[in-house]
Amino acid sequence: MEEDEFFGEKTFQHYCAEFIKHSQKIGDGWEWRASKEALDAPLDDFEVTETTAAAEVIKYEYHVLYSCSYQVPVLYFRASFLDGRPLALKDIWEGVHECYKTRLLQGPWDTITQQEHPILGHPFFVLHPCKTSEFMTPVLKNSQKINRNVNYITSWLSIVGPAVGLNLPLSYATAASHDEGNVSGQDSSTERKSLEEH
Repeated sequence: MEEDEFFGEKTFQHYCAEFIKHSQKIGDGWEWRASKEALDAPLDDFEVTETTAAAEVIKYEYHVLYSCSYQVPVLYFRASFLDGRPLALKDIWEGVHECYKTRLLQGPWDTITQQEHPILGHPFFVLHPCKTSEFMTPVLKNSQKINRNVNYITSWLSIVGPAVGLNLPLSYATAASHDEGNVSGQDSSTERKSLEEH
């Protein structure tokens, strides 16, 4: 990747294809959907379930979309209890781990907000992309400095995902260093995940 932290849709698709290739290998449930598929597919067609010790299990659905305006990926997500009751924005903020909360609360309306999903038209929470290039620039520059390829999607999700309960398995980092990418994590609750182009 060049020095510029922004990229076009073709580059987004390339990084997503590499990410999906590893996801299929480890079976953690990520899938690629073009916008027409995203609109036509039933919303609960795929879920990954994990047993938790929590009193109430929360179901998360994560979508990664490409932002033409910011030229970076954007994480949309929704969360609900197993009976279908959605979590409110205040519940999402209460669920943000303490190590992220202080920084995120400095500009709460610039980070996690609720808005309509641009493809599905349903309310989703979104991690606003306005700061993405700011925190991705050092990651990309460091990888260039040490001459190591990174998968932008993997690196980015490893940084933003944990703030909202999405942790990538560590194998993404090792796969990325063997293929064409880099960074880390581990999976959460009940999840539906997709990478989308619109």
